[in-house]
Amino acid sequence: MVCEMKVFIDVVARLSLFAILFILMQIVAAWLLPLLSFGGDIDLGRFLGYSLSMILMIIVLRVLNRATLLHSERVMTSYRGLNPLVALYGVLVIVALSITLAPLNDYMPVDSREFSDSVWTLVLVVIAAPLFEEILFRGRLYGLLRTKTSPLVSVMLSALLFGVLHLQPSVMAEGLLVGIVFSYAYLRTKSIVAPIILHMCNNALAYTLEVLSYGERPLLELIDNREYFLVIYVVSALFAVVSLGIMIGYIVRYGRENSLPVESPDACDENEDNS
Repeated sequence: MVCEMKVFIDVVARLSLFAILFILMQIVAAWLLPLLSFGGDIDLGRFLGYSLSMILMIIVLRVLNRATLLHSERVMTSYRGLNPLVALYGVLVIVALSITLAPLNDYMPVDSREFSDSVWTLVLVVIAAPLFEEILFRGRLYGLLRTKTSPLVSVMLSALLFGVLHLQPSVMAEGLLVGIVFSYAYLRTKSIVAPIILHMCNNALAYTLEVLSYGERPLLELIDNREYFLVIYVVSALFAVVSLGIMIGYIVRYGRENSLPVESPDACDENEDNS
């Protein structure tokens, strides 16, 4: 019982530290915005400020890891991250989730963020954000949690924090669920490249709809025929639910097939018995 409490406290501490660092980096990015807006280009300043703050956070986490102050599993990389089948499957699930969750938008505050159609905003939303967020959430945060608990718990907690830190109620639920999809792709291919690609596809779709002025309209509203509307929604919902079940099942099996985390309750029990 004492060991389980210690693991729980360690997990909460790691989540809290990561969240605090991430929020501090957003503050740093906001502080750098006017300094990096060369020629008054706010979009360029936002891109540079965000990128520099995320690079700084990655460096801080690496330093803490190397100093053994915050042990973490390494970020996995492999050519298997380019698997087209995993990418296609992930994109289909993301689209199905977007359609399934669309009705929730009617009960959520409207997303107040506005995205311009500038090149720097495109690069930030479609390239920089997916790259840094996957390295941090699916890579570093998952690795931090994995040394203390199971893959499933690590995935769920990292996905939950991923959704919460978006700070927009309309995207929190979707952020949590797509976080599970990204984590599945990461573990399935053992490469951070796979979730980065999926995240880029997800943001590219959202950005395209926003630029085309469909941002406040669910995808299903673009379909005039009510029968098609219902069929597409039901099929999408079933596909999303079944796929999430398959993904979670794989993550559970992945945990069984891999070694126990560094400090698991079972390992603590063994140490207590031996003492």
